[in-house]
Amino acid sequence: MKHHTQPCGGFGVAWVSSVLVVSHRFWRNFSKSTSRCCYYKRSIDPTKTCSIGWKYYSCPRPQSLRSFGSLYSTVSSLRCKMLHDAVQPQKVVENGHRFPRNIEFRSDKLGNFGGELMVVALEESQKQSEESLAIPSQLLDQLDKQQQDAVQSFIKETRFQGKLGSSQYQRIFLPGSSIRYIALYGLGKMESSNTEKIDVIRKLGGFVGQVAQQYKSCTSAGIWTSMGSSWKDEQVQALLEEVMLSLYKDDRFKKSPEETEAPNLKEVCLLDDDIQVQSSSVATRAKNVVSGIIMTKELVSAPANVITPTLLSQVAVQLAKQYGMEYKILDKEQCQQMNMGCYLGVAQGSSEPPQFIHLKYSPAQGPVKKKIAFIGKAITFDSGGYNLKAGAGSMIELMKFDMGGCAAVLGAAKVIGELKPPNVQVHFIAAACENMISGNAYHPGDILQASNGKTVEVINTDAEGRLTLADALVYAEQIDTMDCIIDVATLTGAIIIALGNDYAGYWANQEALAQRIETASKRCGEKLWRMPLVNEYLESLKSKIADLRNVGGRAGGSIAAALFLREFVKQSPWAHIDIAGTVWNEKQSAATGFGVRTLVEICESFSHEQ
Repeated sequence: MKHHTQPCGGFGVAWVSSVLVVSHRFWRNFSKSTSRCCYYKRSIDPTKTCSIGWKYYSCPRPQSLRSFGSLYSTVSSLRCKMLHDAVQPQKVVENGHRFPRNIEFRSDKLGNFGGELMVVALEESQKQSEESLAIPSQLLDQLDKQQQDAVQSFIKETRFQGKLGSSQYQRIFLPGSSIRYIALYGLGKMESSNTEKIDVIRKLGGFVGQVAQQYKSCTSAGIWTSMGSSWKDEQVQALLEEVMLSLYKDDRFKKSPEETEAPNLKEVCLLDDDIQVQSSSVATRAKNVVSGIIMTKELVSAPANVITPTLLSQVAVQLAKQYGMEYKILDKEQCQQMNMGCYLGVAQGSSEPPQFIHLKYSPAQGPVKKKIAFIGKAITFDSGGYNLKAGAGSMIELMKFDMGGCAAVLGAAKVIGELKPPNVQVHFIAAACENMISGNAYHPGDILQASNGKTVEVINTDAEGRLTLADALVYAEQIDTMDCIIDVATLTGAIIIALGNDYAGYWANQEALAQRIETASKRCGEKLWRMPLVNEYLESLKSKIADLRNVGGRAGGSIAAALFLREFVKQSPWAHIDIAGTVWNEKQSAATGFGVRTLVEICESFSHEQ
């Protein structure tokens, strides 16, 4: 094209144009990458626990000079990463915040109890005609006359019948007695199954903590139940765990958390000296498990502008260093070298770099007889991608909990690090990233290739978790020959429709592993329900242009998701646990910590095998 020029302040327009053309050609050949002219990036004030802001960056450059945008984007991403690295994970996941670590547990006769709060837990009467319960004879024998009168009058006044979950409490005055508060709790008609009993016992423990928080001067609580001395270790542990969990309050993101009074409860006493607590390891084990559950709750409850893939990996590294585990954090380039196309396809839309997490626990002494892997879905925020979560019921504001599977796996890692089970080696794996919308995000219709070579046609970008888990499953099998691989994920809304919010669904490709999971869940009281791997449903995942589609039809969505994951496991015993319904308590607007107990029980079941 011929340019007609006029002088302009000593510099010809033609000369300027030539410079621009040459610059354009140079930079076009230098880089084919593209970048947005204007975009936002997160910034974190490293001096504060939760000071998250957004900074607007603009680059007033010709759109054609693409490498400037690429270079600027790289520098900005590096700056963002450095800021995240400056945040100490222990300030975000404090774990000890308001957690009563020094609380003591013991069992004793009621006559020796010198605390302020007495909790009486009674089963429901078989006689429907009674207006209120009579005090069981075994309790009457342990109370003095004024205590008998106080308890009996309280039961009659409130017409307490012991129905499940019913409760009453009040302040009393007993001359010469340390007891200042009395509480009643209904155990209902105690079921014979251990799972049902543990569920009731946990509710009792939560009630004890609630009353203790109500009366700030209460430092010691005594619990008498009509169950007598027929307590199993796991039932005692469940009670102690729930007392501690009910005392915990997450106020990390309040302006002045120090103004909130911490509970003063220092002792819990089971009022039956035949229950051995003080001299056993049950109380210590309960504290260790609670520590892992609280960490899981804190990870899930923290907002997505705090728990990023980078910070999640830092928490993992901190755990590894604390408990002497080996660790490996793979960055984007290392994942590319391992051909993790499905995982990186999900991650590519975010300015947050992906972080592939791998911790390894090995016993300090003795042989390794079993090797297992726990894999957690780690989407720190799920927008749905171009299949955007939108409208009422989309729950996009809660998509910080889409890394609940990873949080459960890391919580289990903490507990296992404390318990140090022998004979078993445990791998903790998570492919952490965000699922976001941008010019770089993957599209509906894209074809991604997993690290085992299988190709996946992306039908829905909101079915991203199974894509990241696919590469994580392949990775786990490549590490070593595993005795089992279990993935935990907030994977489908369909499981909520099927099982509600109290039960998680699980699938297993081996009967022995399915039985192991069921036994573990019953022992710890977490509710799981086995779902079928229906091979006929695999037909819905077939693609005409790739090996698989990432979603099937509307019917049987959670089953199709499990079948999809099974395609990335060659020969290992494998199970998938979908915790989408159980990860979050909507009434309390808080994370539940679900999954930690079951994973720990599974690990220990392998540890105890000869």
